[in-house]
Parts: sequence; structure tokens; C-alpha cells
Amino acid sequence: MRESETLHTRVANAVSWCVSTSFSATSPRSRGSEKHEEGNLPSHIVFFAGLLILTAMSNPVITQPGAGSYGTNVQTGEWSTGLCSCCSDLLVCGLGFICPIALSCYTANKYGENVCLACVPGGMAAMRTHMRLTYGIQGTICNDALMTCCCGIFETCRMAREIRIRNGET
Repeated sequence: MRESETLHTRVANAVSWCVSTSFSATSPRSRGSEKHEEGNLPSHIVFFAGLLILTAMSNPVITQPGAGSYGTNVQTGEWSTGLCSCCSDLLVCGLGFICPIALSCYTANKYGENVCLACVPGGMAAMRTHMRLTYGIQGTICNDALMTCCCGIFETCRMAREIRIRNGET
């Protein structure tokens, strides 16, 4: 082989040779035969290896993928209201204390989720985690689970207030 020949050309030539030998009618190896010489790879393995190399060479990774679809990757923000800031939105807190499940369904709907998420065990904790990541609010998954479990009504009210504030409804 010539030194000026690129790796891409060598691989392409090897793949075309493998295709011509493995699919030709004059090939000594018949379909279904498991016999091959010691040290020689079956031509179909070489063929697929060549395809993998060509694919890798045609699409090199230049940069790593960025952060997901969340608003920010660094959580430096805080919740807009406190846990017991019921007076800041009386409509939300009133609905939360009269019928907490209705507020949970309302919150899930306003956040763009299915209203049944409020009825699924752990659904509000999962929504709080997603909301926290989307809005760039500090916290952990463990904290999300504890807050929705131990302070359920208060946390649901805070989540509803946060959505209303972020959407400009208050």
C-alpha cells in the first residue's frame, strides 16, 4: 500500500473486499458452515468492524452534549415564597386547606402534567424535583421527598404559588 493512502481509503477497500468475498457465489465458505481457518476472522465480522470504523470516522464527537432541557444546570435560586407564606396567595392556600387533592390536581395541570399525577404515590415529589431543576432552585431529591411527605399541604401550596408567580398570574 502507498503511504499517501488514508485510513479511510484502506478501510473502504477492506470493506469492499469483504463484501465481494462474503457474498460471491464462488466463495469457498458456504452459508451455515462454521468452519474457518485458525487465526482468520469470518468476513462478516470484518465487514461490520469496517462499518463501525467508517461510522465513527464520519461523525467525530467534537464537543460533549450540553445540559438537558432544564432551565439551568447550576441550582443557585430559591423558592419565590416561603413554606408558610399562605397570605401571599389566599386563593391557592384556601383551595389547599379546603380540598388538598383539588389543589394538587390544579398544580399538576398548571405545570403541564397530567392531573392524575397528584394521585400517584410519589407523583408530587417527582413534580417538585422537576420543578426545582427547571427553575434552578437549590435542593436534593431526598429533600423533595421529605417536603412533600411531611409538609404535604404547605408544599403543594408553595409549588402552586411558584407556578403562578413564574407564569405571571399573581
